[in-house]
Amino acid sequence: MRALPGKVKHTFITYKTPIVYASSSIIKAFATLVAGFFIAKFISPEDLGLWTTLSLFITYALFLQGGVINGLNLELPLSFGEGKNKRGRLMVSVAQTFTLYLSVAFFLVGILLYLFFPFESDKVKYGVLAVSFIIVFTFYQNHLLSTFRSNNSFLKLSYLQIVDAVVNLITILLVFYFSYYGMLLKAVIVIILFVILLHINRPIKVIMKWDKKIFLKLFKVGFPIFILAYAESLALTFDKLMLIRFTDLKNLGFYSFALYALVFSTLFSNSIASYIYPKMSFQYGKDKNKLILWQYVKKITALLLIIQIPLFLVGYFVIPKVVTDFFPNYIESIVPMQILLFAGIMKGSVIGVNVIWSMKKWKYMIIYQASYSVLVVGFIYLFIHLYSNKIIGVSFGLMYANIANLIMGVFLSYKATHTN
Repeated sequence: MRALPGKVKHTFITYKTPIVYASSSIIKAFATLVAGFFIAKFISPEDLGLWTTLSLFITYALFLQGGVINGLNLELPLSFGEGKNKRGRLMVSVAQTFTLYLSVAFFLVGILLYLFFPFESDKVKYGVLAVSFIIVFTFYQNHLLSTFRSNNSFLKLSYLQIVDAVVNLITILLVFYFSYYGMLLKAVIVIILFVILLHINRPIKVIMKWDKKIFLKLFKVGFPIFILAYAESLALTFDKLMLIRFTDLKNLGFYSFALYALVFSTLFSNSIASYIYPKMSFQYGKDKNKLILWQYVKKITALLLIIQIPLFLVGYFVIPKVVTDFFPNYIESIVPMQILLFAGIMKGSVIGVNVIWSMKKWKYMIIYQASYSVLVVGFIYLFIHLYSNKIIGVSFGLMYANIANLIMGVFLSYKATHTN
């Protein structure tokens, strides 16, 4: 058999990675959706609402990472793009040391809470323990994922995502046999196994080192990015906080079920973002050409809309029948689910805005993150008061916030790439 010509071979290798990575992300997204629906089948809306409430602490705890991982996400591909590989590896060592110490400290806090805090019920007690484990391993997972940056490492990560999807599906049996407690055990097992696989296959294997200057550099670069993203994360808990305020755990359970539509519709775009972001940072570190980055923004935004809108139309008509036939306890989630499916399409299509981070355009970062947080809080607050059905009100609020944010994101990306 004749060998592939050099140009054809190069083209095949270039497109193989994003295709395989995107495919593995779709598989993982599908597994997540199936697992979520299966959990809802065997978990009451009240228990699902309780778990959603406890899971909010995962978001709040990420504040402890302080932006170091965000700094590594940006500085590592920039260092490699500039040919400063030794410096890049030292950054990984320092971030790893910080993350591991932080994880151990938080793990001890979680154990002490489990042993000595007087919880009102066993469901809350074991839920807090599960959340503590998840937070600890999420810290290290975030660090490890920031080191997967080359084509080869993305291919390896693709295969790990497929394994993760299989584990996610197999552990559904725990929910079948142990209901709420099985759901807790399942969540812990899935993230622990995935982090173990990431650790074993990490592309940059370094020992623990400490360098104060490197740490402060990562913190200085990453903290502004982090604090803006964290403000957004807090804003995205506002829907659940409002439902807890105006309704009860059962209604929060209905809304949590509806959120599966939003989560599923953004998993694909999020996976593409994790591939595109380091590529843009590398490209900018290499030639400092802003207009090339704008081409990235236009192409990825258009492509995601073209792919995802037909999927939304299919999902919109499929959701009522699927929920009615298989999840009759969640009938009240149908309309919110349709609304949030479209919200997810809008949210996922704005990933080109990462170009602002690649260029370190701080002014536009602040405008984008702050405006999105305000849009989310403002629209949710407005629509929850406009609708007697609070779940539908919150869903519409989130949808309109993401429509406005897509327009804002594209506009700011254009401004950032066309001004000095």
